[in-house]
Amino acid sequence: MKIAILSVGKLKNKNISIMCNDFKHRISFFCNVEEIIIKDTDNKTENQKIVNYLQKDSSFKIALSEEGKKLSSVEFSRIFLKNKHQKLTFIIGGPEGLTPESKKKSNQILSLSSMTYTHEMAKMILLEQIYRATTILQNKKYHK
Repeated sequence: MKIAILSVGKLKNKNISIMCNDFKHRISFFCNVEEIIIKDTDNKTENQKIVNYLQKDSSFKIALSEEGKKLSSVEFSRIFLKNKHQKLTFIIGGPEGLTPESKKKSNQILSLSSMTYTHEMAKMILLEQIYRATTILQNKKYHK
């Protein structure tokens, strides 16, 4: 399985970067993770670049947005099972989020929580949940 994370801007918080790298390393034992980073500029430009990328991308696209569907970790893992022969692309907007056009280009919209997170925190939480999903599917100890 291949997973891509399309996000805006490089991680600036060193501690979050360390955690993200740790989860990417753990995930690499189960599947490939690719990061596509869009340079952070203004929201309109960022989202236009996201839309341009998504128009060319044939993967199953999942946008992260606070108004998206909330899933348990087990329900989230089923997305991986259902799409195991297809690349999954997760989309994280910048500080101002995703535009309606960016969301329309996605196959699914998910919410990590009812709370709002920085885009850096969202990436870390997403990576942790991807790792958790892979351990659920592999019947590993991590998920309890």
